[in-house]
Amino acid sequence: MHSKLFSAATIGVNAKLVQVEVDISNGLVNFYIVGLPDTAIRESSKRILAAVKNSGFRVPAKRIVVNLAPADLKKEGTLFDLPIAIGIIIKLMRNKN
Repeated sequence: MHSKLFSAATIGVNAKLVQVEVDISNGLVNFYIVGLPDTAIRESSKRILAAVKNSGFRVPAKRIVVNLAPADLKKEGTLFDLPIAIGIIIKLMRNKN
């Protein structure tokens, strides 16, 4: 089961709802962000993993897939770093139990 959070993207002065879905599974060790992310979001994996690790969580050597939906909405900036990190922490806490 994946973890799902809600965030928002701004388009001009309007906000659009964005679902942040995180899945951690066995497979080739990698961090994927899908759903039309810009360069800043694609590069956020290192910032996010460092923040999660420095928060006292052990990030497993597994495949992490983050989906930002809807896919047709361009996501820009570092706005999604926190919801992605929280989604990873939720998933790690569920796997502990």
